[in-house]
Amino acid sequence: MPSVPVLETAPLPPEGEPPASAAAALPAAGVAIPAGPTARVHWIGRFVNDRHPADLYADIVAGKPDLVVVDARYAETYAVEHLPGAVSMPWRDVDEASTAHLSRDAEYVVYCWNAGCHASTKTAQRLEALGFKVKELYGGLQDWKKQGFPTERP
Repeated sequence: MPSVPVLETAPLPPEGEPPASAAAALPAAGVAIPAGPTARVHWIGRFVNDRHPADLYADIVAGKPDLVVVDARYAETYAVEHLPGAVSMPWRDVDEASTAHLSRDAEYVVYCWNAGCHASTKTAQRLEALGFKVKELYGGLQDWKKQGFPTERP
């Protein structure tokens, strides 16, 4: 079995303190070690900003007001199948002009194919930059269907 190389790094400063210099934060391979709890902040952020399929389905069935489900995939794929009541909004089309008629008070839940598809992330980023309240559907259409929730087919 081949051995795995081990990278040696410079010692880290005490928690909460920045490194003395940028060079001190670089391991031998030249990869920066971020200061602070970035992984924790990332995962807490994902938890807050993601919607679980079961929770979204419950809100759709309950007719939650000011909920807009957004399909970030290409319009052609939206036309084949999409979540109940979803609107088509491919990320490349999201700008001030295309969203001028939309309510800034609604909650927008964006999805695409699956967790590996980044169209929903790009759409969410653009909507958020324009002042919308946005969350992403965890796992996208793939997890939605895997959990047995219905879709619409025109």
